[in-house]
Amino acid sequence: MTAKVKARPHRHRPGAIRGEAGRELRRRLAQRDGARCFYCRLPFPDPTLATLDHYVPSCLWRCSEPYNLVLACAPCNNTKSDRLPWPLVWLLLATVRVTAAA
Repeated sequence: MTAKVKARPHRHRPGAIRGEAGRELRRRLAQRDGARCFYCRLPFPDPTLATLDHYVPSCLWRCSEPYNLVLACAPCNNTKSDRLPWPLVWLLLATVRVTAAA
């Protein structure tokens, strides 16, 4: 009896932008936002090696349009993970009216 071997997970998610298209997108985002990490503001020596991050996480909003993508260094991208960025949370909380229970 032979044991089943699990397939190794892919390094990239399905649908991730790779290759020349991904490098071109990173170049355009670097021109738009500056060649810096969106979160810690450290400059990238080569923006084509930066990671792409969904500003609003894709688990909450399935949108990979450039207006929802930012360049981030790997540590910042991993730290943010699938959470909303604090400035966006503050903005959302500021628009919510708190009513006192009668």
